[in-house]
Amino acid sequence: MDHQLSQHDIFISQDGQLQLTVAVDTETVWLTQAEICVLFDRERSVITKHINNVFKEGELERDSVCAIFARTADDGKTYQTQYFNLDVIISVGYRVKSKRGVQFRQWATNTLKQHLLQGYTLNQQRLVQRGIEFNQALALLSKTLTNQALINPDGQAVVNVIAEYARSWSLLQGYDEQSLTEITHKQQQMQPLALDEVLAAIAALKTNLIAKGEATDLFAQLRGNGLASSIATIEQGFGGEWFYPNVASRAAHLLYFIIKNHPFADGNKRTGSFLFLWYLQQNQHLLAKPVSEQINDTTLVALALLVAESLPDQKELMIRLIEHFILLKDSE
Repeated sequence: MDHQLSQHDIFISQDGQLQLTVAVDTETVWLTQAEICVLFDRERSVITKHINNVFKEGELERDSVCAIFARTADDGKTYQTQYFNLDVIISVGYRVKSKRGVQFRQWATNTLKQHLLQGYTLNQQRLVQRGIEFNQALALLSKTLTNQALINPDGQAVVNVIAEYARSWSLLQGYDEQSLTEITHKQQQMQPLALDEVLAAIAALKTNLIAKGEATDLFAQLRGNGLASSIATIEQGFGGEWFYPNVASRAAHLLYFIIKNHPFADGNKRTGSFLFLWYLQQNQHLLAKPVSEQINDTTLVALALLVAESLPDQKELMIRLIEHFILLKDSE
């Protein structure tokens, strides 16, 4: 990335002691290392150490969170300057234990939300032409952002979700010859969803999460026959034809059914997201790209939150959205 950032917003700390001009694009916000020092009121050597540790410890990938932009200095000359995005800023904020880190995260969350919603206003006509009802999509997006913006204790996941909204929906708008219509592609060699295999996969997940202290015995405990019913629905067919004829459709419905039907006492979004990836991996031979290259963590979090917040009459919108993240191989 090597261009000049054209949009800027002003961050003002709650105590009024700091006013900082922040570069903003459609996905995230950017600060130079010098600006991060000012934000957290720390020496350059301290910030340098923490930034290096973020990359050294594998918390973030440098190429994904750093960029070079043209910056006009006070002398009027333009210089190529390294910037760090919101992921890095928040990580450093946690490490230096700065209250301003929380304030900045909240400010950035709201700022990105406003930029995102403004972008939708400008693209209303095109979204409708692509087969998405704009008001429905925007209402759901606004509701999800409002409900999720400030409740995550780590903050990181929420920021990633908002950034992913911008990237993903921009991607969908950019399709020149596609729309969010149903994917009717038929695939014959799909691995079936067998209840015993699904339960075994869930049990392994639960054991792993409990061992790491990230779940309790209540996690993924079955409530009634909801899981079996969802699997049976996906496996239905007639006259040798599947009702859900391809991996994208089946995986999308699996994620949707588990999140919306709540077949577990606890952990429905986590379990649904896990099974979604697990089923795609079982059918990797039918996908155009590896699962990890199609669905990353923030995409999955965003999809799960959107499904959870969606209304029943938005089911088809959600299914189509999920399907369009899954690239299938051409017909065999």
